[in-house]
Amino acid sequence: MNGWYLRSVAVAALAAVLLPGELAAQANKTWLVGQVAPLTGPAATVGTRLDKAVKMWVEDVNTAGGIAGRKVELSTCNDENRPEKAVACAREMIDKGAVIIIGNTLTASLRAMLPLVRSGPTMLIPSPNIVPSPDSYAFQVSPSDESITESVARYMQASGLKKIGMVAATDASGEVGVASARKVFGAHGFDLQLARIDLRATDASTQLARVVGSDTRLVYSSYSGGGAVTVVKSYKNLGLEPPMIVSYANISDAFVQIVKDVKPPRLLGTAAAGIVPDVLKDPGERARSKAFLAAYTKRYSEPVDMINLLGKAATDVADAILRKVPNPTDFNAVKKYLESNVVESVHNQRFSPTSHVGLDSSAVVIVELKGRSWVLADPVK
Repeated sequence: MNGWYLRSVAVAALAAVLLPGELAAQANKTWLVGQVAPLTGPAATVGTRLDKAVKMWVEDVNTAGGIAGRKVELSTCNDENRPEKAVACAREMIDKGAVIIIGNTLTASLRAMLPLVRSGPTMLIPSPNIVPSPDSYAFQVSPSDESITESVARYMQASGLKKIGMVAATDASGEVGVASARKVFGAHGFDLQLARIDLRATDASTQLARVVGSDTRLVYSSYSGGGAVTVVKSYKNLGLEPPMIVSYANISDAFVQIVKDVKPPRLLGTAAAGIVPDVLKDPGERARSKAFLAAYTKRYSEPVDMINLLGKAATDVADAILRKVPNPTDFNAVKKYLESNVVESVHNQRFSPTSHVGLDSSAVVIVELKGRSWVLADPVK
């Protein structure tokens, strides 16, 4: 009995010595969040914009002391918009034990990564081109490309238009855009004039001449990155007059500065309504959008664009996972939480067991460039 008592005392004493160290080790753990983004190359205009929103979230969280006693550790991998590099990035994140991967890259790279996260971790996707399966651990915080195209169709209806010229890229994102355009515009009975262009092309005159006729009153350039600049410059060189809609990914101050001297008479774009928050009907969304616009502009001395907004949406979902799910490494629990709860953001995210796309076409508006600001666009006259 005395021996048992002495051993118990010794064990208790040892535990008392070790416990503070164990607690300290626990407290020193971080939430590892991986980010895959093209920070160089033609798609860098997308990756760097998303990266800014993620870094802003991480800095704000850590300045406030972290989440549940842990700070967020961001591990970023530059995939250069190359699918094989994106796969290597994702594998590295998984090996490191990332609790969440933010896929801030383009279509082909995202598709290449999806098979690697069949068993987790949770992957958040700002791109509109994926539409992840509801039996997966991937969640899209953007409206689908089809929903974005539907917003263009609504604008055409409001303008009384029946015909649209469209220039799309030949890459994976372009394939998605073309499929959406044919489905949506076809369903509305619109006449779609379509031409394709390689992202590396330096002139789009041939493609534009093919889709813009004397009765064309609206042109849609659907793709992202530097190639879109080529279309705008060629538009100017041809002296074309109809308003041009550019992709949401080009609603940025950087894009505006590049095309400011060659932009069409009316430059329009697809965008999340949070860009013009006064149109948001939900008071919470409106307040959160205005707060983000102000905070981002103060931080980076530049206006917010749709890419930033989608980056903010992804980090809001990541933040909710880390705060609301008791064990974020239990990916089934994360999946159940996201499918059962509205995540408050600049646009509230509503996933479900049948859809892992958080927004629909109601979150998309057509905006117009006025000076250096994007405002709600008036119909084509």
